[in-house]
Amino acid sequence: MFRNWDRFVTVVTFMLAGLLWASSGWAVENVQTTDFPVVQDAFTHGYTHNNVIDTITGQPYPTLMIQCVSGGVHQPHSDESKDFFSVWTRDLYWGFLGWSQAGDDAVLKRMKSSILALIACKNENKAEGHNKSWPLNDGRYYIPQAWCLGGAVAQDFFPYCSESQCDFLLLTHNYWKMTGDTEFIKSIWGDIEYVTQNIELMDTNGNSLPDALWGSYDYQGLGLDQEEPLMCAKASAAYSAVASLAHEVGKDAEAKRLRALAERVRVTMNLPISEGGLWQPDTDGGYYVNSRHIAKDNKSVDDRFIPYENLVPMFLGMTGQAQDKQIFDRLDRGFRTYYCAKWGPMYTAPIGKTAASILDHATTPWLGFLDVYLRCKKRDSMIRSDVFALLIKNAYVLPAAPFSEGAGISGTLTGGAGRAWDNGNFFHCLISGIYGLEKSRTGIQVSAPAKIDGFPITELENVRWKNAVYDFTWTGSGSIIDQVLLDGKPCLPCTSSGAYLLHKPTGLHKVTVKMR
Repeated sequence: MFRNWDRFVTVVTFMLAGLLWASSGWAVENVQTTDFPVVQDAFTHGYTHNNVIDTITGQPYPTLMIQCVSGGVHQPHSDESKDFFSVWTRDLYWGFLGWSQAGDDAVLKRMKSSILALIACKNENKAEGHNKSWPLNDGRYYIPQAWCLGGAVAQDFFPYCSESQCDFLLLTHNYWKMTGDTEFIKSIWGDIEYVTQNIELMDTNGNSLPDALWGSYDYQGLGLDQEEPLMCAKASAAYSAVASLAHEVGKDAEAKRLRALAERVRVTMNLPISEGGLWQPDTDGGYYVNSRHIAKDNKSVDDRFIPYENLVPMFLGMTGQAQDKQIFDRLDRGFRTYYCAKWGPMYTAPIGKTAASILDHATTPWLGFLDVYLRCKKRDSMIRSDVFALLIKNAYVLPAAPFSEGAGISGTLTGGAGRAWDNGNFFHCLISGIYGLEKSRTGIQVSAPAKIDGFPITELENVRWKNAVYDFTWTGSGSIIDQVLLDGKPCLPCTSSGAYLLHKPTGLHKVTVKMR
């Protein structure tokens, strides 16, 4: 039943931990600020009310449900909840980017148990040849797109979703970056290798780009003999992530192989369409196409510019500076189309509904937050204040549930309101993009904040790292850090970029960031 003793100990530990969580009612401490009053509601509805413990094959796993609002009705969940709809792999990946920055170490425990829950679901999710839509009916086990109560694979979704294999690996790597828990990585290394092989098998023509696809990408169905930039970018990033983990567990040869594979995917997908890549040169600036077919009888290219298919590769490190500018410029020129939808930024790809249904209703705030985050990190200030203002303006499309996903593709206000993904990306954008703080296993890195017109940057309190609490204050009106004071004493920058690292693991600390 168990592959090794370490794995057995890990599972038993989480069985006991799950029981403790269910009975203790532990509260997660999260960041607070008067700069953005929406913060507490976003954490409550995006994280706290999405907490559940699912029991899979008799073992309890604390994890995060997708949402706490359905059909406009707030339905808070808790670890005592026995009825919940589904957990999505991609929501766990994207959501925990923000939750791990906004909350204390209890978030990391739930992140770890979510990884184990995904492995448990994978072990129950075998491609046995019954599903003729899936091009790799090969007897292997796959991370599902979503699972329902009891670990049941959500068959109405995509049980063998290709994107989810990458999301699992990226989530696992992010957990290690936040904790440095190498022993846990060792205990699940067999599963990490196995899922990595799943992605490699999706390249059927040897060009390194996954083409045996199946899943929902921005509400689009993809299948055999297709290549598209999001999956390519996630595959490259996943290979790089596993390479880092391989190095940590002493598998340097595998790390070297995967780094080379990651780079090959990055280089290939950035080739022009005419040369076998996914980049479309254009007189108005290039962009990634939506998808391309590679079958002998179908060499068509869907050359629409879809924000999702361009911002995710940028976030995952696939682009250069010139590409970033071209993508941002294209978004800027189409501001009214991409951002000024009825329920706020921004639209998903058309899938056959009416134009009004798609453009007015299928909004995805998380993607708007990703855009703002990237503009903060890359110091592109063109429309980031405008986008952020729209996101905040539409924060309460549904009562008491900030950052709903919108009205859904059918045109009725349901679905993703209160979704963990959207609210998690708000915190990732706010803390790491705007305030310039980034928690990791080594401490809290402090960089210059990125100003947003009309919104103050003065304080962020109750930032938790290990057993320490940090309260931050920003003074001055400039854009460059002049001095960082930790408990009244000056700190020295730790990087050539002028960033600072705070790493006291205990105590209450006051931090003043002076700007000039």
